[in-house]
Amino acid sequence: MLVNDRIRDLGNSLKDRLDPELIDYDLDYINHSENVLAFEMLCDHIADYDVKISNNEYKKILEIVDVLNLNLDNRYLYINPNN
Repeated sequence: MLVNDRIRDLGNSLKDRLDPELIDYDLDYINHSENVLAFEMLCDHIADYDVKISNNEYKKILEIVDVLNLNLDNRYLYINPNN
């Protein structure tokens, strides 16, 4: 699965816990070749709105971090459901 599809799937899976318009706004950056920005904003909104994510969703986040070659920093560690 392409990384853009992974980001979209993650975002769409959160629409029952986070404002769907906010998620659509984040995901729209993928259409402008800004998948890193889309992913970072999505993760920031998970943290900002205290969205509870599952261990499986967090695993997907870590996989996307790896695929995008991002640093595993506080942006991603903060939303760990086991903390």
